[in-house]
Amino acid sequence: MYFSTGLSFILTIFAAFMWGSWMQVVKHLKGYPITGLIFWLYTFSFVLIWSVTLIVAPMLLDGSILSLTKEYLPTIGRILMGGAMMSTGMFCSLTVMKDVGLILSVTVSGGVGVVLGMITSIMEEGVPESGLFMVLLTAAVYIAAAIISAYASYLRNEDHGVKNARNNVTLPLLGIMLVSAILTNGWSIGTATGTARGIPPVLTCAYMVTGSYLSVLIISLILFTVKKQWKTVFCIGASKTPILLGMISAVCHYGGNLISIYSMPALTAMVSFLLGRTFNLWTIFWGIYYKEFAGISRKTKLFLFTSIVLFLLGTLMLAITK
Repeated sequence: MYFSTGLSFILTIFAAFMWGSWMQVVKHLKGYPITGLIFWLYTFSFVLIWSVTLIVAPMLLDGSILSLTKEYLPTIGRILMGGAMMSTGMFCSLTVMKDVGLILSVTVSGGVGVVLGMITSIMEEGVPESGLFMVLLTAAVYIAAAIISAYASYLRNEDHGVKNARNNVTLPLLGIMLVSAILTNGWSIGTATGTARGIPPVLTCAYMVTGSYLSVLIISLILFTVKKQWKTVFCIGASKTPILLGMISAVCHYGGNLISIYSMPALTAMVSFLLGRTFNLWTIFWGIYYKEFAGISRKTKLFLFTSIVLFLLGTLMLAITK
């Protein structure tokens, strides 16, 4: 059973809303390390997705999980790799954003990420029926929207008298940004591979989350042991709220992934990937909800409004092409 094109379009936008929402929990960490949040996010994601997979497998899979795994073994290896790359890229991007600031991070990793995602989708599925020009144009609109929204955030900080991060870029930091963009493209590698080669979406997501969790687990074992943070991460003697926030993040992050992957066959990986870029739009709306843009200048409002219009324009372009 697969969704219709129209329903898949709506569900993918909803998945983007979930992706743009989960990072809001960072505002409530109160000093808890964000790397700890990532650990719990992928731990609960692994439990969530495999629980769903085991429950729905008899209804959605033509065969057992074991038999399908053996049948698609080479492809599943690629999906595992994609999931591992994606979660590792998240660790890198968090480091980059702290050191070089939001604008440059979005400009480099976001722009490079869109290009890599498109190349990956085309390599797996070929040129979309709507034509390469329209896809490239839509991608350009989304990249412009992301950069402008990041700049609006920069101007907002200036309006509020908040010191912005200095974009003093060294070659090592530039290298980390590029590596982050390449690793985050694991999302496209895993999902496009599974979609193009006919692997059931729920199984694609299950092996994506397996790769993500194993990658994060290895990093966490090393990082938390070296920094002696295990007591902090497990909230021993402290409030367990960060663990709950990790659980909420998992539902939004990999729950959104499951919705997106299951909707992908009706849309193609290319269109699904581009629609997913609208997660930035929902991040803006959450910023407005939390009154982060209250009391901003007219110039900042102009850039903020322009970014919203561009995100909506890109979505409309995709809707027309489908």
